[in-house]
Amino acid sequence: MSARGACGPLGSKAAARTAPARPGGVRRLGPDDVVLDRADAIVIGGGVTGVGVLWDLTLRGLDVVLVEQASIGRGTSGAFHGLLHSGARYAVTDPATAAECLRENRVLRAVAGRFIEDTGGLFVRGPEDDPSWEAAWLDACRKAGLSPRRLTPEETLRREPGLRRDLVSAFAVPDSTIDGFRLLWSLVWAAVEAGARVYLGARVVDYLTDEAGVRGVRVAGVGQAPGPRYGRARPVEPGEIVAPVVVNATGPWARETAALAGPEAGGAVPVQKDKGVLVTFNARVVSAVLQRLRPPADGDILVPHGPVTIAGTTSTPLGEGEDGNDRLEVSPQEVAVVVREAMRLVPTLDRVPPLRAFAGRRPLVLGSPSPEGHRPGGRGAGRGFILVDHASTGGPAGLITLAGGKFTTFRAMAEAAGDVVTRLLGRKAPCRTREVGIPRPPERPRDLSGALACGCELVAADYFEGLLDTGLDLVDAARVSRIGLGGCQATFCVPRLAGVMWSIGWPGSRRRPRADATAISGETEAFRQERLAGVRTVAWGTQARLVALAEALDRLTVGPGPGTADRADRGGEHGT
Repeated sequence: MSARGACGPLGSKAAARTAPARPGGVRRLGPDDVVLDRADAIVIGGGVTGVGVLWDLTLRGLDVVLVEQASIGRGTSGAFHGLLHSGARYAVTDPATAAECLRENRVLRAVAGRFIEDTGGLFVRGPEDDPSWEAAWLDACRKAGLSPRRLTPEETLRREPGLRRDLVSAFAVPDSTIDGFRLLWSLVWAAVEAGARVYLGARVVDYLTDEAGVRGVRVAGVGQAPGPRYGRARPVEPGEIVAPVVVNATGPWARETAALAGPEAGGAVPVQKDKGVLVTFNARVVSAVLQRLRPPADGDILVPHGPVTIAGTTSTPLGEGEDGNDRLEVSPQEVAVVVREAMRLVPTLDRVPPLRAFAGRRPLVLGSPSPEGHRPGGRGAGRGFILVDHASTGGPAGLITLAGGKFTTFRAMAEAAGDVVTRLLGRKAPCRTREVGIPRPPERPRDLSGALACGCELVAADYFEGLLDTGLDLVDAARVSRIGLGGCQATFCVPRLAGVMWSIGWPGSRRRPRADATAISGETEAFRQERLAGVRTVAWGTQARLVALAEALDRLTVGPGPGTADRADRGGEHGT
């Protein structure tokens, strides 16, 4: 019997301590909360991969629990540019991923169309770009099922007046943009409505195992530490969630999460963390997704996302000492590369101030080893995904790892994982995500005659209150509504947000108020500091003045409280 969170069969100690499955809901764990639950399957990870699996399994009729140590979309899924790929970017370098992106682009337009803006995409070649790449790209696109449409330079410039005037050729492809934040929460709310449980602030510290394999997880509220607290004689024990199948969907941390079940499990997950830096410009300067017609490189994508434009991205493999859970730092050199390359494509960007810069971690699947044992990483790594049933690789039964892929392909990834889960459970339950539409989230009201929560983005206070009532924290509510994501980057709206949160009794709700001034102050200050952290990386011109003003307001008021930097770091990486 394993010493690693050992338990017997499902009738054992762990199962005996587990409360019956409750009605669905979202619960945020504090450091002293203990979870006791059981389900058909557990999903670890609240990014698009894990949430996609949650949605897939719920639609198959399974009882599902998702655990996430931060909140929904706080890692890779919250730090991307919002591009729904047509597959054209990978046509030459990764034909299988290109074809899959095209298929999933079409499926998502059918089931998630309300979250997609059909901007279209343009691939543009300048005089310095290799013409032989254009020929290879066109051939590869056709093999993947794409039909790029050639545009004349005149037609291209009518569509995108800010483009460089010396363009040589341009092709239209069916790229789009997708509102990932609203999509993720809509999937969570739909799954919860069907009975799923979602635990946030819940860190998996170990697996429950028996002679047959993995049988669940041990979960601690984030912040739990050994030793007495609040006068207790002993620390709070981690809770337990029991299920015959566990899906590891932790993205860049998939290898480490698998390794909790033993070195064989970790070694079966060839995933590398890759850093990508993006820069947000404070205007929508392009109407379509623009990409350079050349081999994928740094700073060669511009994405119109709501009222802003996102430029990116870089690709830097992270070494063992650089891949912790802390916020990734963005260097001035990385920002300079992205801005320089973006302006080569759209010179008029020099009239638009950068709003902020941010970085995320990609989970890249390493290629097959060379004869020397080297696996290609970075831009040489594949953009496909891996699905590992660890029992087939010498690891424990009952554990599956799903990693890699693209936001565009999350549904297909979840379908593949769902097929394996149902096979392991001995259940016949076909995938339904191809035909079931994703429910619409709460819409922003058009009537702005009442109080505003955010003046830059014109978000009504009553809409913000409704989002908080659903259980969102401030960062989640901001992502869904764009509160604090406008020109002031939360510098001016934070006091107003704090007032709204106090009026509804946050961290409670209007139905069950329990206003906590300390919690509200910590939440709003961490949010403000997180926004300013992104602004400081582009602190020249307008943004330098904004940073100086924010710091002056700090000195004139209460100033940042103790632990502000730590709180901001825990806020996660999020983009626009």
